Amino acid sequence: VTPESGRKLKDGAMRAFLVCLLAVGAAAFSPPSALPLNKGLRQATAAPRGHVGPLCSLAPASGSRVVVLGGGGFVGSRVSKLLAEAGAEVTSISKTGSRPAWASGEPWVSDVEWVAGDPAVSDLSQYLRGASAVVSCIGVIGGSDEEMRRGNGEINVQAVAAAREAGVPKFVYVSVGSAVKDNVGSIALKGYFEGKRQAEDAILDAYGAGSSLIVCPTFIYGGDSFAVNPPRVTSAYGSFVEASLSLGPVRTLAGILPGVLGLALRPPVSVNDVAAAAAGGALGRVTAWRCDGTDEIKFAAEQASTSPP
Repeated sequence: VTPESGRKLKDGAMRAFLVCLLAVGAAAFSPPSALPLNKGLRQATAAPRGHVGPLCSLAPASGSRVVVLGGGGFVGSRVSKLLAEAGAEVTSISKTGSRPAWASGEPWVSDVEWVAGDPAVSDLSQYLRGASAVVSCIGVIGGSDEEMRRGNGEINVQAVAAAREAGVPKFVYVSVGSAVKDNVGSIALKGYFEGKRQAEDAILDAYGAGSSLIVCPTFIYGGDSFAVNPPRVTSAYGSFVEASLSLGPVRTLAGILPGVLGLALRPPVSVNDVAAAAAGGALGRVTAWRCDGTDEIKFAAEQASTSPP
């Protein structure tokens, strides 16, 4: 086994480990009737208090024009949907320019401009000029450290520079929670966390805290399938886990336990809440410049659904 292959095995094992810890953490604090392997799941997965439902509705946003980088992906497609349904003019840019399979047949899809492009190699100025905000959901997890550094850091650094040069006044970025970085960064995924930091530094240098929003989720759940790369559980299971791990005693324990044990007991966040926070930031509805962790993201998502004064 070469050092590189050994590192990839370690990173892959860490992603699988995080999924398993999330499942075990929820099971440990849930009654047997609520476990997702029995018919009690429908009751157990009721949305927790403050949860933004299947996809919240943003307050009307006519007159805004937003470019969503990575707009066909897991988070980016939900950002595009919320903005389009709120009346914003939306351009989704991704490497393939394809529409998300999960949204096939939904009316909002035809209201979005789907563009194939890559900030690392493409001139996107024609799409960036005149935009009121850019939301970057670009990121990769897996591969070599250098691949993760490029796929999270360098490509977003280039996107920030292009947006600034085009005169875009607002930049929103979906990064990673500090709790994940602090507890996992010394163990695995070094290039991933370095890339995220590079992107955040570039945004703050170019836009400052007053014209940017950095959304920092821990573990994002959503969709209809489980996955290890990237780590993901379904909406039904994830909302059940979020409700379980949001209980007071569990939160207290999460603050006491060290390392990944404490991280595993932190409540995950719905992709819909992450998307709402990011979309709200693009529309100037979110007052913070950084939303770190589930509680802050959910609060930002609620702000996004409120009409501006």
